[in-house]
Amino acid sequence: MTYAKHIKFVISLCLLIALTFFTGCSKHAIPVPSAPRSPQISVHTPVPKQATVPELINQARILSDQGVVQDALLIYNHAFDLTQRPGAGHEVVFKTIILDDVERLLSKTDPEEIQKFSRIKNLSIPQYLFDYWAGYKFAQQEDYTNAANVLNAFLEKYPDHPKAEQIKELLAGLETISFNKKKIGVILPMSGKYKLYGQKAMKGIELALARLSESGIKDLSIVVKDSMSDPVQAAMCVDQLGKDNVFSILGPIFVSRQAADKAQALGIPMMALTTKTQFPQYGDYIFSNFITPEMQLQALGTYVFHELGLSRMAVLYPDNKYGNRYMQAFRRMVDQFEGQLTATQVYDGSQTDFADSIKSLINNTGLSFQALFIPDSVSRINLILPQLVYHDAQGFTLLGTNLWHRDSLLKETRSYNRNAILCDGYFSGSANPETAWFDKAFQDLYQERPGFLEAIAYDTAQILFTAANADDVNSGRQLKDILQGQFIFDGATGRTRFDETGTPHKALFLITVKGNQFVEINR
Repeated sequence: MTYAKHIKFVISLCLLIALTFFTGCSKHAIPVPSAPRSPQISVHTPVPKQATVPELINQARILSDQGVVQDALLIYNHAFDLTQRPGAGHEVVFKTIILDDVERLLSKTDPEEIQKFSRIKNLSIPQYLFDYWAGYKFAQQEDYTNAANVLNAFLEKYPDHPKAEQIKELLAGLETISFNKKKIGVILPMSGKYKLYGQKAMKGIELALARLSESGIKDLSIVVKDSMSDPVQAAMCVDQLGKDNVFSILGPIFVSRQAADKAQALGIPMMALTTKTQFPQYGDYIFSNFITPEMQLQALGTYVFHELGLSRMAVLYPDNKYGNRYMQAFRRMVDQFEGQLTATQVYDGSQTDFADSIKSLINNTGLSFQALFIPDSVSRINLILPQLVYHDAQGFTLLGTNLWHRDSLLKETRSYNRNAILCDGYFSGSANPETAWFDKAFQDLYQERPGFLEAIAYDTAQILFTAANADDVNSGRQLKDILQGQFIFDGATGRTRFDETGTPHKALFLITVKGNQFVEINR
């Protein structure tokens, strides 16, 4: 018997035990004459207004035997409501009988019909019965996605319920059964204004599948869903992929809390390509894998403070969201390394003349700083660097972000980009063997040079498939535990690991300019 068949057998046995335990082996006797079972009784047969609880129970049993589930449940609900009224008599006995009958009926009812009835307002029968049996019936039908949704919701609403432990065991088994480690879901913007990003990422994923096949992990498949460049649509894609029985989700690029919540509820590890550092905090199944401001500044800080031995920093930054985020992150980084931030000088990024800001920087610091950090796009850097030299602001190291890593920096600021240090998540000229292999293979396949997005999508696909295909990984829970543990991956974007929150830690590439070309800084 294979492992998967063994698990299915165990779960079937659990379901059988549950059915026996919760429905009993026979109906309780009611101390009144039973209503005759005649064909004249139908769903439209009215219940006498003054009917007693025993009469209502017998009426509901007749309808139940006829398969008229909704009407039977309505009558059981009416009877249960009567038992809760003062002076009803024999309340405890009849409550037990009604609940046993209801559970027996639900155990034979389709989960969709159970959920339909449970949506009726102001029911007297406890809601947990409907949630419990809907989840179990979905599991019986091997609809593991809906089963997981319903049963996880049950545990959230009733964490101390007597059935909670049994449900947890069932969910663990369902994870193993539904874990197809050969199929991954992908959510990318394949249409809309950001479709170019989706196309770039897909090229990296396709190359990853070829590389994995070469390494012996074969017969892999992907299910691609188009987020249409819309975070709301991305959340809908998660539901669709859950039904497609994927073991993990790569993407989306444009994330939302709703998408993370859905993946978390389904127990499907999601690894998004996002710079939003708070995204992995939405759940323990939620990961991100992308370059962030914090990563870049950590790499720059480690090199500048520890390798170069510099200590006095300054920041010249644009007054926009990007500039302010990097300025604040740079300030925290300098504090971490116990350095000195001598000045933070802002400028209007919509202008082309930065003389006033440069003069203020010079006047406020006397050029006492050893390194100047300028977080901006290369188009403005190409304007700023010559103006710094014009105002005789020289003799310090220039620090930049990945946005500096463009050929135009080499062409337009040839005599002004000396002593520049920047970092990026991908460098095509790297000596790293995995980077070199990816760069050559990508150009051979697509006849174009890859960038960071292609490389990070390539690495992310490899990370998920490699981790999932380990012998001791047979569920989404085991996969996320592996990723949050000691898992380390060396890929096209360098070395990557994830901490217990799902946040990536990457060894970024440090780059400088020599001889009118970008050169990797060896560390």
